[in-house]
Amino acid sequence: MSIYRISDLNIEIITHSPMLAENIKRYAVEYQEQPNITLAISDDVLLELMEENEGVTAELVEATYISTLYCWSLFDFNGFPIRATAVEHEGRCVLFAAPFIEDFDPVNDLKIDGVFTYNYPGIRIEGDDFYVFDTPFGINGKYSKTGKKLKLEAIVFIDPSRFDSLKRLEAKDFVPMFMRAVAMNIRHERTKHTLFILEKVMHKVQFYGIKEVSPLDVDFILDRV
Repeated sequence: MSIYRISDLNIEIITHSPMLAENIKRYAVEYQEQPNITLAISDDVLLELMEENEGVTAELVEATYISTLYCWSLFDFNGFPIRATAVEHEGRCVLFAAPFIEDFDPVNDLKIDGVFTYNYPGIRIEGDDFYVFDTPFGINGKYSKTGKKLKLEAIVFIDPSRFDSLKRLEAKDFVPMFMRAVAMNIRHERTKHTLFILEKVMHKVQFYGIKEVSPLDVDFILDRV
């Protein structure tokens, strides 16, 4: 049994994907504990998903499915997934999310030194605070760095149709964007749980909106959120 320490959880991962195996090996631990979560895909599910996604390789299907299982499982451990890029700033974390921009590529659009994980950061509640963990999941999991755990300070939503300059958001502005950013990775039955999480997040985290972000903009934003 191979155990990996991800998001302060002991996770057993069974994979035949060389890409995912390479991504997760940095998180391997030597001790043997009962896993909090087991992530694996059966042959039947793999074949079914490959039929639904014609032309996609088995490796990519498996890696995506296991990443999704991880996202679903976070809700059972005081956490939630969000499609965002995590940036370290003065020992804390700011998330950049673009839930309504389908072609937003966090790797190319935010290729800066402060980024410590793309696409699938894990967020978990500890006490009264939220912490962001790097993860090896997603197509770009190889970009993550082992060991990062930072307190979540702010979430910046990118949307040229809604915002211009950097703007502090009220609940009516950020609720649908937050729900969309989280729901991109979860099943519909988790919606009620997402609302419960949001109620907690909105009292601890600041929300902002901006039209667009380039690497040159990031320092300007981080100094103001």
